[in-house]
Amino acid sequence: MAHSLNGKVVLVTGAAGGIGASVVKYLLGEDVKHIAMLDVAEEAGVALENELNSKYKDNKVTFIKCDVADKARLLEAFKIVKDSIGYIDLVINNAGIWDDTPESYEMEININLVSLITSSLHAWNTMHKEKDGKGGTIINFSSVVALSKTVNVPIYGATKIGVLKFSTSLGDEVHYSKSGVRVLSICFGLTDTPLLGNTQRLFDKTAEGPIEEDIDKFKLQRPESAAKAVIETYKQGASGSVWISTSDKPAFDVTNVYDKSIALFDDYVYN
Repeated sequence: MAHSLNGKVVLVTGAAGGIGASVVKYLLGEDVKHIAMLDVAEEAGVALENELNSKYKDNKVTFIKCDVADKARLLEAFKIVKDSIGYIDLVINNAGIWDDTPESYEMEININLVSLITSSLHAWNTMHKEKDGKGGTIINFSSVVALSKTVNVPIYGATKIGVLKFSTSLGDEVHYSKSGVRVLSICFGLTDTPLLGNTQRLFDKTAEGPIEEDIDKFKLQRPESAAKAVIETYKQGASGSVWISTSDKPAFDVTNVYDKSIALFDDYVYN
């Protein structure tokens, strides 16, 4: 069954630039009711809000300055949206950084994984059909590093594997059948965003050469291609499913492959 975005209220984290900003633009093309854009980049966020509200009218976009790692501020942003619009139908957890350096890896874990879990659980409980909600969807952004042998970004990779495991578990049928809240994961390949602008954010300088070689191997995709994949994942994805967006190709459902790896382990342990 294809899901429609028409008339939906959407909250997007990390929405002022990169994939997040492209997703916001494509959502407006799907005639959503309203989009709340969360980001720490106030100047860019306000500029995008003004640009889009001028283009689409009806003040369909609201920018809220928010550091997702600040739990109180993140939950306050949810409250602002719910109080002003009435409901949130879709939460897209896009905010993330790449910085494996000894000085910053804890912040990376907090932004990429801890805040995503906080946002997802709050959205899940708010939308939960047995808790006075009416269902909804959460889309969490992971990375192909969670599915591939990429050894030069161990901490970043760990956060993205965590996102994948958390999302597939929360979105499993055992939970979805009660909550009515779909939880989807999308793994992005190398995408032409500011995230790739500095290859010096590694856990050790000896990894600088290999990471640049890895980047050179793969075709960078455009943020617009990633955004299209997010829309397709929303429309077609079953709860708990895993999707890939890479090399400017359409979104690709890899849930069966992901599930096979788990089934192999279960067969070994239980049979």
